[in-house]
Amino acid sequence: MTSARRCERIFSDDGKTVILALDAPYFATNIKGVDAAVAAVPEMSRHGLDAVLVPSGIAQRQYRPLRDVAMVLRCDMVTDVYDGTVPATFMVNTALDAVQLAADGVVVMAFPGTASHVAHQVQTQKLHEDCVKYQMPLIVEALPFGYLPAEPRHSDPANVATAVRIAAELGADVVKTRFSGGPGDELIAAATEVPVVALGGPKADLEGYLGFMRHCIDAGAAGVAVGRNIVEDPDPVAKVAALAAIVHGGATPAEAVALYHDVTRR
Repeated sequence: MTSARRCERIFSDDGKTVILALDAPYFATNIKGVDAAVAAVPEMSRHGLDAVLVPSGIAQRQYRPLRDVAMVLRCDMVTDVYDGTVPATFMVNTALDAVQLAADGVVVMAFPGTASHVAHQVQTQKLHEDCVKYQMPLIVEALPFGYLPAEPRHSDPANVATAVRIAAELGADVVKTRFSGGPGDELIAAATEVPVVALGGPKADLEGYLGFMRHCIDAGAAGVAVGRNIVEDPDPVAKVAALAAIVHGGATPAEAVALYHDVTRR
């Protein structure tokens, strides 16, 4: 099927993926590093980057640097870009837009446990119907109780697993979500048969951050989708190489740190 072929572009031959999230212009006023990261995508792809997640403007204007990786179109944006909590989102693109932009998938938010959950469910269901029509893979970014992990329950693996399962039942081909970094995270990927990708991760020193991502893969994540922890890194290409070593190469955090510094020195 066309959707399966597109979905396979997002993942490497090992069934895992390293995704660069460049959708900050839809969600925040701070978009430092985004344009430089777009320009660096060709080099990142040579170091293991599999896909990029972009808003429609970048997809239209910057298609040349994105040619060698899979492209996922962000279809929703925050209702108030000046509110960092991301209280709700609304749809700005469709599955047909993704077809016309030669994208390999689409992504949309879902916030179970919030006042906006019903609206997000309706958005997701409508997008899923169009994805079936146009054979476009659907990624649902399922975040219980909201965008930020402000309270322990937001990152509780049992709650995240419930959100993941809801997203899968709504038709997601892939679910993107947060991992806690602690015990019980294996519940998250086990909640569904569709691939579960770990988002961003905490702000931490290099080895601590890579250790968190190693934990996510060990807990069953099918890859990572990272934005600011790549684009705001002193060497985004080296960060991608280190993440790819963990996701695709089974590297330890220490090995990934060594690779990071090796790439930086070149």
